[in-house]
Amino acid sequence: MKRLVSIMLVTLLALSLTACATTGGGDKVRVKCPACGYEFDAPTE
Repeated sequence: MKRLVSIMLVTLLALSLTACATTGGGDKVRVKCPACGYEFDAPTE
């Protein structure tokens, strides 16, 4: 029983970490100006 719970916890931890990972394909970030509504690409660092 303890082994099953441990495996489930490790699986849930791995899934939660992969949910936060980015794909890395889109390096441009779209930003919308709150004052005028103009959308532009933010510079990447």
